[in-house]
Amino acid sequence: MNQDTRAERALQKLDLHAPLDWENTISRSDLTHILSAGDQIGIHVVIGDIRGSTHLMREAISSREYATITTAFAEKMKELAHETSGWFDKFTGDGFVVYWIYGSDHSRFLGDVVSFCRRAHSAFVGDIFPRHRKNARNLPTHVGLALGADSGRCALEEIAGDFTIIGHAVVGATRMAEAAEKGETLCNVRMGHILAADPVVRGTVDIHEAIAKTKEYPEHGQEAYHLGFR
Repeated sequence: MNQDTRAERALQKLDLHAPLDWENTISRSDLTHILSAGDQIGIHVVIGDIRGSTHLMREAISSREYATITTAFAEKMKELAHETSGWFDKFTGDGFVVYWIYGSDHSRFLGDVVSFCRRAHSAFVGDIFPRHRKNARNLPTHVGLALGADSGRCALEEIAGDFTIIGHAVVGATRMAEAAEKGETLCNVRMGHILAADPVVRGTVDIHEAIAKTKEYPEHGQEAYHLGFR
């Protein structure tokens, strides 16, 4: 497969991920070049995961209703991603990946990232969780949506017939999501500094230092930032 064919194939597949206004945020020619060359580009990443999802599945009164609620959750997260100019990469089990292609300007889409995280938590608490509650025999107290955010240079590559985002920021956001508690959004030091430096973001979110116990730093943890939404 030559580079032009690969790029065109990628664009067709990425249509499933893309917000409707994506060509207002990056030109088709620029995206084609990135896909054709296999270049890395600056991307903000948010990973979402439901804490206690296996307990929800085990305690579900109806497995069919559990599947229906999980589908509604995925559809809502994709809707919110697209409404905030985010690309909805994939949904696996009870987790998802959303990203924003900012290129070389870190300040691009920071407000959208924060807005998505705030709205995702609100949608889970206001709509998804009550439906799980009605379908549960017992409900553990640690169930909730956890989000992790990171930012850095990533690539879009084809794996198993679909295109997905690959890079350190994906790993970082995953680690933050794994360390976050229910209803919490964590980001690592790099993303925290970027958000704290943005004057618009500072008016919409409280950023506090936190400790995240991750796979790389399980004993003492690593420095992170907790995002509190106003």
